[in-house]
Amino acid sequence: MTDPASPARPVATAIRYLSIIVGCGCLMLAAICLAIACQVFIQTGVFAESYAIVGLISGVLGLLALKLANVLRQARSPAQCREIQVKQR
Repeated sequence: MTDPASPARPVATAIRYLSIIVGCGCLMLAAICLAIACQVFIQTGVFAESYAIVGLISGVLGLLALKLANVLRQARSPAQCREIQVKQR
């Protein structure tokens, strides 16, 4: 049985690694935005809603991108599905 991320599926592998990069970037942006929102709140007492919203949105997008990478890692090729069906018979 071959690895699902083998070179036989280069597009899926490329999308997987790209989604990992994008997911990590979004989570980093979320951390920076939330840190700025906290700093503004501590210094001025005013809630920086725009930074907090951008942080939350980018955090959700980052988690979705990492979930996509996880799904692509666990996905099976059609040949692997046929092998599993044959073994179950």
